[in-house]
Amino acid sequence: MIQLFKSDKRITLIDYLAVFLLIISCGTAYFYLYNAGSTLLILLFFSFFYAIKKNVKFKVNCFTVIYVLLILVNYLLFGYDMNLVGDLIFLISTFLIVSSSNFTVFRRAFFDVTVILAIVSIFFEILFLSNIISPVLYGDGKGGLFGHYLYCYHAFGGGLWGINSQLYGIFWEPGIYQMVLNIALLMNMDSLDKMSKIPSKRIKILVLVLAIILTRSTTGYLTLGIILVGFFIRKSAKSPKSKILAILSLIVFGIVVVSSSVITDKFSDNNASFIARSNDWIALTNAIIAHPLWGSGVNAAAFDKVAVKFGMHGSKSAGILFQTAQMGLFWLFAYYYSLRKEFRKRNLQISIVFYIIAITFLGIGEPLMYSPLMLLLVLPFKKYQYE
Repeated sequence: MIQLFKSDKRITLIDYLAVFLLIISCGTAYFYLYNAGSTLLILLFFSFFYAIKKNVKFKVNCFTVIYVLLILVNYLLFGYDMNLVGDLIFLISTFLIVSSSNFTVFRRAFFDVTVILAIVSIFFEILFLSNIISPVLYGDGKGGLFGHYLYCYHAFGGGLWGINSQLYGIFWEPGIYQMVLNIALLMNMDSLDKMSKIPSKRIKILVLVLAIILTRSTTGYLTLGIILVGFFIRKSAKSPKSKILAILSLIVFGIVVVSSSVITDKFSDNNASFIARSNDWIALTNAIIAHPLWGSGVNAAAFDKVAVKFGMHGSKSAGILFQTAQMGLFWLFAYYYSLRKEFRKRNLQISIVFYIIAITFLGIGEPLMYSPLMLLLVLPFKKYQYE
């Protein structure tokens, strides 16, 4: 049953709206790419409204303190930049929402919203590939991005069965979409324990897995495999059946990695994306070594000089390394320390080693470490279970 307000144990409409606003602020084509300013302001004002309605309880952890200090240090050392303001707005908005939320309720709401987005995106993809709908051009001159009813496709890629055969949803890249899908899975892996008793949960899990497969994202496939293997390994300590499933999942994962063209082609020396990302990883690693403590600044002139010096590609795709190069190793330490602490509180049904590997895979592919999607993994919630 859905209520509008007042319940701390049931999902309310305002909970769904909070999750939806967080998601559309994370790499969506229409809302974030073309209307970033208005989207961020709506999210910020809503977060204050949500905090008041939900009786916010502030919980400050290591990441919150260090991130705020690093934003201040960046401003003092490298000056004002709108990207730095965006980082601060994302932090405040996400902090207010999670500090007002019961994690159990939040993860269920995130699960439901993501499943609905997946169903609708698959439906539009079928219509698109069947030539029933044709995309209309949005934002001419911004990479050839097409959209139809907020669902996007790229103009490049060799026609209908080129890059358009990948599932984008409302996001500007399949790689970003799979991040949302995989995080929804990570937060709700307990549904696999209850699949036989609750058929609706089985259907939701299958919808998310299907959507991840249709994104044809290398990172998405690898992360999905890591999540499933990590889930069965965690269960194997208590169940002989799960030990068998853990071994089988490892074998299947290995076969997929070796045989899937989505993965093997991505790591080919002839793959332009792999070459660009490899250059990014090397250049950003050198940038971190050159300025380890405070980084080279968020979108600052100093960072641009370092990027040119080490030959970084214009895509700046390696999210974790990119953020560390901008803000320094203090940011990296705070993120992983808080990620581990939050994992313990959330009782997630996956091995902690595989969880950290999965988040690293998600964070290394896209420059979204500043976004609510990655912040909600390390910020403390108001509550964690029904009380």
